Amino acid sequence: MIRVLGVEAASRGLEKLGEDAVKHVEKVLAAAAEECMSRARENAPVRTGRLRESIAVSRQDKLAYVVEASAPYAGYVEFGTSRQRPRRYMQTALLQTLQTLRRRLQP
Repeated sequence: MIRVLGVEAASRGLEKLGEDAVKHVEKVLAAAAEECMSRARENAPVRTGRLRESIAVSRQDKLAYVVEASAPYAGYVEFGTSRQRPRRYMQTALLQTLQTLRRRLQP
């Protein structure tokens, strides 16, 4: 009979490593969502301040966050209209934040 010693301990160690990895990713994503919100607020054009103040982050799931602007005209500013050029405050914030996120998640 062949016995392999330490399999149970190794299995528990791998489970723990998985939990630690998920916790790390949770923290990194939460920080990235906050950073994206801050950058979007910095990038948003300010006339009355309503658009900037409407930008918020919410947690949708364990590993899912949403950064959105709730001002009724937010989409018109972001994507433009036939008479107004797009201002891309949210897209710019997302692209900037993705670069940081990639660096933080690399082993």
